[in-house]
Amino acid sequence: MNLEITVLGSGTSTGVPVIGCECKVCQSQNPKNKRLRSSVLIKVKETDENIVIDTTPDFRTQMLRAKVTRLSKVLYTHTHADHLHGFDDLRAFSFWQDKPVTCYLKPWDLRELKTRFSYAFKDTGYRGTRPKAELVAIGESEFELSDGLMVEPIFLPHGKAISTGYRLGSFAYVTDFHSFVDGHFTRELLKWKGKLHTMIASGVHYRPHPTHSSIPETLEMFNRLEVSRGIITHLSHEVDHGMESQLPEGREFAYDGMVIELAA
Repeated sequence: MNLEITVLGSGTSTGVPVIGCECKVCQSQNPKNKRLRSSVLIKVKETDENIVIDTTPDFRTQMLRAKVTRLSKVLYTHTHADHLHGFDDLRAFSFWQDKPVTCYLKPWDLRELKTRFSYAFKDTGYRGTRPKAELVAIGESEFELSDGLMVEPIFLPHGKAISTGYRLGSFAYVTDFHSFVDGHFTRELLKWKGKLHTMIASGVHYRPHPTHSSIPETLEMFNRLEVSRGIITHLSHEVDHGMESQLPEGREFAYDGMVIELAA
């Protein structure tokens, strides 16, 4: 199955530029240093189906930029605001399609989403258009996302939260995780060793971070998993895209609008 993956956003929770910041990267004129919050669009070429991972606060802008008018499914990594709070904008798709968007997420994330967006799931007297979403709870077992397209989720530590990574054949997307726990490489990720061609994973900056993988840790993860093409996303304003030249061969920084084509 052939996939076209578009990076909708490559920035950390603040986005880049950061409000009020006058640093070199925030003031940069390089378009690759302009970063919306992290998300990707997956187009299944055989069916022309659109799937996104996470609905960020920039979701509306991201959908307009990518010219997406139909959306079938959303895979959620976790419920932090920078990955969830564009959920309400799913209601726009109700204007153009006669079925709800199917959203996949962990059971406890499902409960949290229904709490934060309760008006979408019960009658509150609101007469406007509400998001039409079918919520599906997932476990750690592989499941079929589309005809013949299987998805393998993986649960990873992110501070006191748990983030879900997803593998679709030879492609994986993992964000907001800490790849090293108590000095040991996360055993869960090693399930994917040798199975991936392209992986997009977060690396917030070069310094160590208590809940996020740093760029050096993410690079080591790519090597451990024998990933051919490793792309680092969720980048903070400490990372200038011009620094990409310092990365090893086969490793690169994501940027908004980046398009990747591959066979799942």
